[in-house]
Amino acid sequence: MTTMPDRPVITLDLDGVICRPPFGINPGRGRNKRRDGQGTKSLLWRTERWRYAGRKPMAGAVEGLRALAEAFECRVVSARSEEARELTERWFVRHFGYLPELSLRPDWREKPAQFKVRRIAELGAIAHFEDDPHTAMWVADLIPDVFLVDWWRNRWLDLPNVHRIQRLSDALPLLNTKLNR
Repeated sequence: MTTMPDRPVITLDLDGVICRPPFGINPGRGRNKRRDGQGTKSLLWRTERWRYAGRKPMAGAVEGLRALAEAFECRVVSARSEEARELTERWFVRHFGYLPELSLRPDWREKPAQFKVRRIAELGAIAHFEDDPHTAMWVADLIPDVFLVDWWRNRWLDLPNVHRIQRLSDALPLLNTKLNR
């Protein structure tokens, strides 16, 4: 049986939101992707856990996540493979000092955005933090607010409930307003 959290749930993507992408370059453009269909198995799936070694948190991520966690139940939803769980858990403990609830994609059959959207809905999130515009657009159809980390490759996305941020803490004024604080 799942218990309901005492505080509103917000979800956060990991790579490009909390964790820096490889070489500091966000690869996602997210244009013209389909929502239907099945994921594809590739060499990247098999080697995925090693692609995340040695990365640092995004600027302001440690402080931002800490500030968000004061008022919200923060859950991380990442399309990383379940195979990367041990490395990802160690990364959180090393850089953040704790491990938030972490949802990773169980297999390659579900596309990354499909997995995230399904999981965000299951968790009952009131807001989501994302860097991929395809995923952000889809999530924006389902929940009140999406905070999009502003990368040059996602600048084409413009929706009323998608809010651009540079750092996680940039979302606090709007979230606090919604909580009437």
